[in-house]
Amino acid sequence: MDDLRQRLGKRIRAARTTLSLTQQELAKEASLPAPQVVSQIEKGEREVKAWELVNIAKALRVEVGELLRIEDPVPRSIVLWREVPAENREVREAEFLRDCERYALLERLCGQCAEAQLPLWLENPSDLTYEQVSARAEQARKEFDFGSRPARALAGVLEDRYGVKIWYRSLGRKGSAASIRGPFGPAILINADEVPWRRNFNIAHELFHLLTWSETATDSPEPDDPPEHRLEELANVFASALLLPEEAVRKALARRKSDGRLVMADLVELAREFDVSAQAMVYRLINLKELGRDEGTSILASDAFRALDRSTQPAVWARPPDFPERYVRLAFTAYHKGKLSKARLAELLDVRLADLNSKLEEYGLDETQDYTTELRTA
Repeated sequence: MDDLRQRLGKRIRAARTTLSLTQQELAKEASLPAPQVVSQIEKGEREVKAWELVNIAKALRVEVGELLRIEDPVPRSIVLWREVPAENREVREAEFLRDCERYALLERLCGQCAEAQLPLWLENPSDLTYEQVSARAEQARKEFDFGSRPARALAGVLEDRYGVKIWYRSLGRKGSAASIRGPFGPAILINADEVPWRRNFNIAHELFHLLTWSETATDSPEPDDPPEHRLEELANVFASALLLPEEAVRKALARRKSDGRLVMADLVELAREFDVSAQAMVYRLINLKELGRDEGTSILASDAFRALDRSTQPAVWARPPDFPERYVRLAFTAYHKGKLSKARLAELLDVRLADLNSKLEEYGLDETQDYTTELRTA
């Protein structure tokens, strides 16, 4: 029993340190009476009550089983950030990893593994030229069957066919996106506070990192570091070429200048058609030599262009749901197959039991319906 308390105490202390929480902060988040209680628990001097352990695990963004397991914990997977959040990076990473592990658990409970494995390019991405990256983007578009307007299909194909776990969370002004290949599979974290076309670009950007993932990836990239800066540039080139396929863009552009004229409104409409920012469209047309660099730069600096762009955008855009729809469907299925308790279902959806049905209704599901009738199959 003493060994169990000692091991549990060390796990709690390690998890707390990872999140940069003080004992006082953990005590407050876990509704413990005083920081001294946390100190006693971490030293193995005090028995931990069941409700306390549940609250501690929730505050530490880990599962109770992770704290209690006999085996040594698996080293944390590296999260590769595009821009590191200004605050609470450790907490955001812990929540991201926990959510991905829960997602993988639901896949196992429901026997729903990915239809296909996300490819992994083995060459060093830093050795690729911009032209080669653009060619790889076109290869990926065809291989993944994203179609001629990839932004519309991108997230759905990656989630449903390749099992990429895409999460949307508020990351503040600085944190735009992150990605990881962990024991739970490939995953992407996107800033829910950004506009839809920016989120599309970030998913495509992070896809490049997943396709070129290296176990030696650094978890604390320096923006001014030349190799890291080049990787980010290559990821941007990939995202632009993926979301704006050359042939499709040239055809759409040709239709708009059939009378020999091209105006700013055409560029904005093109951007809306491909679900990208007007800025991204201008840069792509410059790269395709459909616009001169000086002319493109002048357009981007134009107040009239920016005003026109804003006028075509909705005043309010739909915010992504709190949980991926596939994740909720899997949790709901596991519950109705008797593999999750109602309390565990509520925990996985981060709601109180009393609010569970309201949360499910947001996804078109009804907890009160009986879906347990066994079906005959051939």
